[in-house]
Amino acid sequence: MTIDLFCQVVDNYGDIGVCWRLAQQLNESYPVRLWVDDLSAFARIEHHIDPTATTQIVNTITVLSWEVASELQPAPIVIEAFGCDLPADYLGQMPQHTQLWLNLEYLSAETWVEELHLLPSPQPNGISKYFFFPGFTAKTGGLLRPSSYNPASTSTALPAWQSMGLSAPTTDRIAFVFPYPNAPLSVLYEALAQHPESWTVLLAATAPDPQLSSYQKERLTIQRLGFIQQADFDALMDYADLNIMRGEDSFVRAIWAAKPFIWQPYLQEQNTHLEKLQAWLTHTPFDRAIQQLIYDWSSLQLNADQLLKHLLHLSDWQQQCRNYAHNLCLQDNLATQLIAFCSQKCQKAVK
Repeated sequence: MTIDLFCQVVDNYGDIGVCWRLAQQLNESYPVRLWVDDLSAFARIEHHIDPTATTQIVNTITVLSWEVASELQPAPIVIEAFGCDLPADYLGQMPQHTQLWLNLEYLSAETWVEELHLLPSPQPNGISKYFFFPGFTAKTGGLLRPSSYNPASTSTALPAWQSMGLSAPTTDRIAFVFPYPNAPLSVLYEALAQHPESWTVLLAATAPDPQLSSYQKERLTIQRLGFIQQADFDALMDYADLNIMRGEDSFVRAIWAAKPFIWQPYLQEQNTHLEKLQAWLTHTPFDRAIQQLIYDWSSLQLNADQLLKHLLHLSDWQQQCRNYAHNLCLQDNLATQLIAFCSQKCQKAVK
């Protein structure tokens, strides 16, 4: 039973980041063909990808460009990530070959997700498409989780600093910062500079250039990251003392790092992103002060004293994050639930 997983790169790296993780986990059960419309973006997080090759095998997974969609027979199981529109020629061939079609939706903690999870939707080509929602509760599809993950023994291995173009930090603490452009980074720099311990900020390639005062330049070490491999990205999150992450892929991986973290959702009109953020926060075991801190980061109301207060009690914050990761591990992960659902539906189709 082959799975075709389609990824349309919209937000540069979040979409392909999720799909690459998912493809590798699904491939442990069924052969996977990963279709990607922007191989150049993929190559920036996976150095084995050749952006000029329309067909290639990486980590035993067949990676295909959308350009060849009309040349190959659709798989028995088709997963479209985040509601991407499948190629027209491929859609036309699906009724003869495909038993199950799923739309893997964006992650949300909002209550309506539980109501729509696994509902079918008839499509013009005659196949029903099922909506599969990741989530934080037992009534959703769960979260992508690293294989053999154990929250009691999260990795603290030294990252490969030199291969990432970095010098090994010599400061007391490390902050890994992958923000959206509107993030209140000036507040972060002010709080870190006032902290009694020294800090290195690992700043993602897409972040704005830091604007530091003379005092902050003396107190902080800033290292600018280039585009790094997904495995290196994960290693930095596991090693850092504070992670500030954006989007969906890095958000979920920050949860499993079990380190103090702030999540910034994608900016939306009418502050819809803040509603999404609040829905998630209410599902966490974080105390009200930590919840307010994370909310204020995205609502741009955070002040340096507020952040510094929590940085001075990192061990308490980290324990809350460890407890959260442990609680979420009680739920079957996304790949496991997807495989179970596909097996169930395909067995019924055969009967």
